[in-house]
Order: sequence, then C-alpha cells, then structure tokens
Amino acid sequence: MRTSIILLFLLGAACSVQQPPDPAANAGSRSNVPYKKLDLTYDKPVVGAEVRVAAADLPAGKTAELQWGTVAGGWVVEDYYHFKGKKYTETTSSLGKFNIDSNGRLDARFAIPEDYGGVHEVTALIDGGPVAQNGIEVTQSFQMSPASGPIGTPIELRVRGLGWRTMESTWVVNWDNHAVGFVSAAGTRGSAVARFRAAGPAGDHPVKVYSGYQAQSYLNYEQAPTAYLPRPEFTFRITAGRTAAPAGYIEPYPPQPVPETEVQIANARLVLSPTQGPVGTRAMLRGEGFAGVGALQLVWQTFAGSRVSGNGFEPRESVIAEVKVGSNGQIEFPVIIPEDLGGLHGLALRNGEKTVALAHFVIETSIVSMTPASGPVGTPITIHLKGVGWTDYDNIYVATYDNAYMGYVCGFNSHGDVVMNFTASGAPGEHLIDLFPGIYQGPSTEPQLLYRQPQLTYAEDHPGNKIPALHFKFEVTPGERRREGPAVTTN
Repeated sequence: MRTSIILLFLLGAACSVQQPPDPAANAGSRSNVPYKKLDLTYDKPVVGAEVRVAAADLPAGKTAELQWGTVAGGWVVEDYYHFKGKKYTETTSSLGKFNIDSNGRLDARFAIPEDYGGVHEVTALIDGGPVAQNGIEVTQSFQMSPASGPIGTPIELRVRGLGWRTMESTWVVNWDNHAVGFVSAAGTRGSAVARFRAAGPAGDHPVKVYSGYQAQSYLNYEQAPTAYLPRPEFTFRITAGRTAAPAGYIEPYPPQPVPETEVQIANARLVLSPTQGPVGTRAMLRGEGFAGVGALQLVWQTFAGSRVSGNGFEPRESVIAEVKVGSNGQIEFPVIIPEDLGGLHGLALRNGEKTVALAHFVIETSIVSMTPASGPVGTPITIHLKGVGWTDYDNIYVATYDNAYMGYVCGFNSHGDVVMNFTASGAPGEHLIDLFPGIYQGPSTEPQLLYRQPQLTYAEDHPGNKIPALHFKFEVTPGERRREGPAVTTN
C-alpha cells in the first residue's frame, strides 16, 4: 500500500472517525484524472464495524465497485524444515458493487473485513478504473474469557486485527507482571486465539496485553511511536477449588499433513494406517499388486545431527524389517514406529537399491512421565518427553511455571527424547507447568528475540505443523525437603 496513505493515517490514528487529507494530490503519477475523495465514516475501526462511504460528482447511473487494499502471505517454510520468517505481497479484494444515483452521489455501506490491522486503501472503481479513494487504519480488538474460575481454568484471549507490519504484529500477555508468551496472527489474517491457564492463589490476577516488538513487553508504550495502539487490561479472579485436569496431559493432536504414498510399480498400491501417532504406535502396512517381487526391505528415514555443534545435520536411513510379499502380490505387515524425532518420516520399501514404494508417518510428541507429583519447596522434578520435533519451527517446547517464562527444551540432539529437570517453588498448593510450542530459530538476517518464546496462538498461527501444548501440575506441600548430605556452597 502506498507510503503517502500510510503516513497520513499514522498521524491521525487515535481518532474515532478518521478522514485523512485527499490522496488525489499523489494520484497524478498513477492517472491523468485526479481521484475523487471517498468520505468514510465509522465509529471504531475494528473488524466487523460498519463503514459508510459517500462520494459526489461521479458518473450518474453507473455502478461503483469498492475495493479493499490488503496483503496476502504469512509464515514461510521451505523444504518442510527451514523456517524463513514472514512474507507478504499487496493484493485487493472486493467489498461489493453499489449504485450511483442520478445526481452522481455514491452512498454505500460495508463491514470491515476479517483482516490484518493497519492501513487499508478503499478505492471506488467504475468500469474497472479507479475514480475515488481513501483509507482506514484498522485497529486491534481483544476479548478474554472466562473472567473467573479455579486454578487451571483454560483462558482464551481472542484477538482480531493484529497487523502484518513489524510494530503491529506481535503482542505479549503478562500475568501478575510476568510474561506468559507472545500473541501473533501472522498467517491467519490478523485473527487468532491465545491460550493459557489460570495460575496462582485465589483472588484477582491482572492480565495486561502489551505491544512488543520481538515478544518483549513495551512498558512505556505511552511514549512509543505507536502510542495510539490499544493495550487492553483484564482481571481474572481465581476462585476456590482445584484443577480437574490430570497431573500431566497433552492437548488433542491436530491431523498432520502427510504426502501421498508413492508407488513405482504399475497398478500396485500401498496404504499405511494410521499415518500419525506417538513412538511405539502399531501401524499396518497393506499393499497389493506386488506379485513376483519377493521380499522387500523396510527402510526408516529420519534426520540426525545438531544445529549447535556446527557439524550440521543430514538424512539418515536404517533397515528396520524385511517384508515378505505373498504369492498373490499382497502385503500385510505390522510396523512398530521406532523411537525417534517428532515430525515427518519416510517408510520406504526397497528391492535391492531400488525404492519401489514410499509411505510417510508423523511422530507425535508424547509424555512419558512427570516425577514426582508433589513435595516441598526445592523438590527436584523431572519431565520426560518423547517424539519432540527437529525442524526450525517444532524442535523446541517453551516452559512456563505459574505463567512465568522458565526456559525451553530442545529435542534434536537427543533424537526426540527430552528430559527436563527443575525444582519446585512457591507457596504450598498447586502449581502449573505448561510447555508451549515455540520457534527454534528464524532467518539469520532477523533478530532472534521473538523465537524461543512461548507462542500462545500456537493452535492457529504456528508456522508449519500445528502441534499442541503440554500441561502439568505439581503440589507443593508444607515443610522442608530432606537433604541427603550437606549443602554445597561456592565462594
């Protein structure tokens, strides 16, 4: 969208009814006929708000199409595992067609579309050519529900109109003045749902949503260049009671994208079922049309290496079974999914050096254990996971303790097997540990602060695969932890 329009709107962003100067002054380079001005009237420029459009001195009796200027794009993932940040291109969409009366006046209404926040051009076209123009700066809106409940209550923060530009695209949720994680809608046209849980003692807990470049809360936002953006505040009241959730659980796993099975033998077919699940899943490989092939090797495909060591990573293969083909050319072979990295893996059938078929399986992250489930302050706690991913965007989980950022765990170097150790803290009672999807790293040309933070909008807006959050609770009991030996001190 044109820089002149953007600058005009940034100057008047705090107004409830915005009517920037006529853009016709900059239209000469685009057309020999200056644009008319569209008068746009609205209350608050949020998604769904009604906008009245008026213009005069237009061709009488004609039909005008209103066009909405916007962008298309979002997160970029290449070759399944490389995360390349965000990319957008300008585009337009139609808001509808409206009649111009016999006096040459246009009087129309439309609702602000579900779209990114920021400046959007509104252009009137007659016979396909632009004749009038103005713009709207769509602002953000936030709704939190519920407003009360016992510890562990799932909370949803619904956001609309998040921007695609840097300063409007990332927001941060603070709970009791601790950062929980960031909110984004980069690939969902500005709308998403941030999810977290109520944590802490009974009573009121402030929830503040800050704008924050690179997922860092901008605390003196009143003095920021974007001071006009909203920074909503909510209060959640934790009531008496205990969380009904188990000590450790994973949210339902969304269906994962799996490539079509490839078969190199004419008229043969191969089906693997299921195509996703945790390590140890019992799958079945069924095929037909393989007559005369004999025995085939079943090859498991994965990746191995390290991003940290500097040695890089590479594809690896291993033969996990021999598959015998029946005299009728049919295959019916049980496969136990090996312990490995989460994400996409190939299962190849080989006849010597030749691959005759290739199916795919997606390993889901699974919880092995959390031990113990209770103890006094200082108790060592261990969380054990399997099937943690390996791509740029899903090989980490980012942990919070009572809605305060704690750190992250990475699964690539350990083939998806992750053991996380920490100690219990806080007053006696229930304490929550949540592991959110994050992004291991972005493009080397970008600052990396945004990544390795909890992404609260993981369910809709995580790049690449959509993976769920993991939730745990620990009961801090009264008393002191018994120590096995003298305390160790350093000078």
